[in-house]
Amino acid sequence: MTRRSIATFLFLCIASVLNPSAYAASADSVSAKASASQQKAYFIDILYLQDGKTPVDAKFYFDKIEPIAAKHGLKRVAPGFVVTKVMAGDVQPHLVNVWTVSDPTQTFDGIFNDPDYLENIPTRSATFDMKRSYMFMMAPAGY
Repeated sequence: MTRRSIATFLFLCIASVLNPSAYAASADSVSAKASASQQKAYFIDILYLQDGKTPVDAKFYFDKIEPIAAKHGLKRVAPGFVVTKVMAGDVQPHLVNVWTVSDPTQTFDGIFNDPDYLENIPTRSATFDMKRSYMFMMAPAGY
């Protein structure tokens, strides 16, 4: 399974599970198609844990950075998910998180320049295998 198909699959599943009526309404809406800047953006991270780390370690990290990320417009849409079974593909991630992004062009610049976030990078690196993990910024396709 390619990275693109993973992202498409995850987005469609999450959108239909979290709010199927809103997703269907936005797909039919002319205003939702009018401007990408007016559409809600989503960020999905598919994470591998470092050897010896657990979802409890991940929660410790996210408890620290969620308030920092929220002040820049990154907010969790659903609880973090533990991957319990891979149905297709050659990936074996441990965790998946789904977030909304208030401004796809500025949110991450704000986060990555925030001193409070920067001081947590060593914890992030010790917890997650960032080279193996996947991260996607997405917007509704409008179909």
